[in-house]
Amino acid sequence: MRNLPVSDIPSESLQLSDVLTRRVTGVLAVLYLLIAVGMTQVSLLQKLGYESALVFALITAWIGGVHPLRLTTRRQLFAKDFFSLTLTGWLLLLPPMAVLLINAAFVRNCALFDGALFWLLLPFMTTAFVTALVLFLRTLFGRRAGWWYYAVLLLFLLQPFVQILLQPQLYAYNHIFGMFLGLSWDQTQPPFSTLALFRLSTTAYIVLLLTTAAAVRRLRSPESQAAVRTSAIIAPFLLALIAAVYFLFAADQLGFSSSYPQLRAELGAVYSQGDITLVYDSSVVDEEELRFIMDEHAFQLERVCEELDVEWEGRLVSYLYPDRLTKKRLLGTESSEIARPWRSEIHVTRGTWRQSLKHEIVHVVAGRFGPYITGAPFMRVLGLTEGLAMAVEWSWGNRSLHEHSAAMMEYGLLPHARDCIGTLGFATNSSSVSYVASGSFTRWLMDSLGTERIREAYSEDDIEVTVGATYDELDARWRSYLSTILRREPDSIATAYAFRRPSLFVAVCPRVITERSREASRLLANGEAAAALDSYRDVETMAPNARAVFGMTAALLQLAQYDSVVAVTRRYLRDENRAYSVYPLLLWQGAAAWMQDDSAGAHEALDQLLHERPTGWPTALAERMRLAVEAHPHNALLRDVLLAGLIWETNADSLRAVRANALDSLRSESPSDLVLLEEWLRLTAVDATGRRSAMTVINNTDADGLHARLLQLCGVIAYRQGAYDKAERLF
Repeated sequence: MRNLPVSDIPSESLQLSDVLTRRVTGVLAVLYLLIAVGMTQVSLLQKLGYESALVFALITAWIGGVHPLRLTTRRQLFAKDFFSLTLTGWLLLLPPMAVLLINAAFVRNCALFDGALFWLLLPFMTTAFVTALVLFLRTLFGRRAGWWYYAVLLLFLLQPFVQILLQPQLYAYNHIFGMFLGLSWDQTQPPFSTLALFRLSTTAYIVLLLTTAAAVRRLRSPESQAAVRTSAIIAPFLLALIAAVYFLFAADQLGFSSSYPQLRAELGAVYSQGDITLVYDSSVVDEEELRFIMDEHAFQLERVCEELDVEWEGRLVSYLYPDRLTKKRLLGTESSEIARPWRSEIHVTRGTWRQSLKHEIVHVVAGRFGPYITGAPFMRVLGLTEGLAMAVEWSWGNRSLHEHSAAMMEYGLLPHARDCIGTLGFATNSSSVSYVASGSFTRWLMDSLGTERIREAYSEDDIEVTVGATYDELDARWRSYLSTILRREPDSIATAYAFRRPSLFVAVCPRVITERSREASRLLANGEAAAALDSYRDVETMAPNARAVFGMTAALLQLAQYDSVVAVTRRYLRDENRAYSVYPLLLWQGAAAWMQDDSAGAHEALDQLLHERPTGWPTALAERMRLAVEAHPHNALLRDVLLAGLIWETNADSLRAVRANALDSLRSESPSDLVLLEEWLRLTAVDATGRRSAMTVINNTDADGLHARLLQLCGVIAYRQGAYDKAERLF
């Protein structure tokens, strides 16, 4: 700017009317409008919501940044320019918002108000920040501001990747696009309050950029900036600086970030044994549970290394979160368990760690031969990352991966090998299809070609070149193998229930539905069944979904409206379009019938559910309930014990102890009754004292007379008590 003749530089601030009539403004308006129209054809982006707001924030930064860059070329800058340029940028965002708003008449939009807030907090704030950044860079670098702008923009866009690599969090806040929720299957909304607070910090940086630019202009050209008082620069600069420093150093406490020091401080306790370190909350994990957790980690690590033929070196660090909400706050996901192979660490939840431990350890061990800094393939064969973990873990519900995949093939649901292993296909399929199909395909490859070849494919992030066959050839051979698998029939409903669920990219309002459903679930867990019922009904009205139907049925059962439970479950199960997605409602139907002393109705409903045996805990509970209904159809104590998992009780712990004692008395009268034995063991073996009592009974029981599920339960209890030889015999 200093190289230009003074006579060539406009000496007045930009006027809004002038900015609106510039060609670049018109071109950008048309471009924004076309992009918005294109977004209406993409399921994930076709409505006002987080995803569309995030995409437009990036568009505003990359494309919209041209607008202030062009309009500030070869001219003197003024503080008022910021307001004219920012207001114009906001006006340019209104037509795209209008397009998506109009589109709501044709596609379901569950939360227009929430979506509008996301647009205000993401692309609108991005416009203001980008404008301030351009004015700052134009002041410092003149004509070269454009190069500097895109260089700075690249640094901003690298920030979330660096942050997620170096810190435990899956999410990232950023002044360009607001917030990135991270790569997980946790379909929740960004926290509005935290996002709004972060955008307040963005405002502080905007003020810093503008006041610094004004100070530089005043120093360079005191005559032209004489009207700008020093106090008008210094006062807002200092206030913004104080705010920015506060937000920077309080980022962990405010939820903008989550560092390892904070994570260790929050969890509080660290314990190391051999090659394993556990970071946990000692207020909820006692010494006996700690020993069991460490032994299980060591056992699974050894098994995985043996399966993958890898010699373990280094240290496995496991972060055990006390509950899902703590994990969501510190990690950024409530339902997903994750591994970080590049740091040899896993993040699991206390209530569910056993189900996911082996899977996550596979990721860490595979990181020893994995590609890139992450230690996992993701550019070409993301499906191999999860496929290998599933193949080694092998269990998924009550059928093997090959049985599930053979059933998917039978009903036309199995994706092509390219689409279950290739990155794009794996990411866009529903999670259940992607995980199970990739696991089956990888297991078949391991058995056919050997583990060493799969390790090589993993490290090369490639399948076709490594194994010397095209996806079409591999798909044909895999399907030929699956055709030899003996399926557990009937399985049509069970397969549809597990694998016809829509993916995040095509589901209706997935984030809103998940968030509202979890709120309703918390109400139900707190005993507020009537409020939960209303909430679930609202969710079902927003977008018909299985989660809401299960919630409504559970709330009705909690309210003892048994006739309504039976009526509601029958109504949904008669709907041919939805019956497969809510098939486990038969469990609640059976429970309601049993509560009305209709043992025949209960047995019929449970029998119908077990005929298909869909994946999930309802099937396991239905097996126990059916045996109890057959053996003790009118035993109120046994009924209450089994239905305790479906009905919230205020004094659950004391009731458990009372019921355990009562069952023990019944069991002493009928020592050969396996139903009474199993339920007594489940009630009793919940702590170290109870497990000692249970072990006494197990040691005095003839294992030859126990069925498979009871043998497994006894084996788990023995394993928890450290009686490994006994556990091995039982297993």
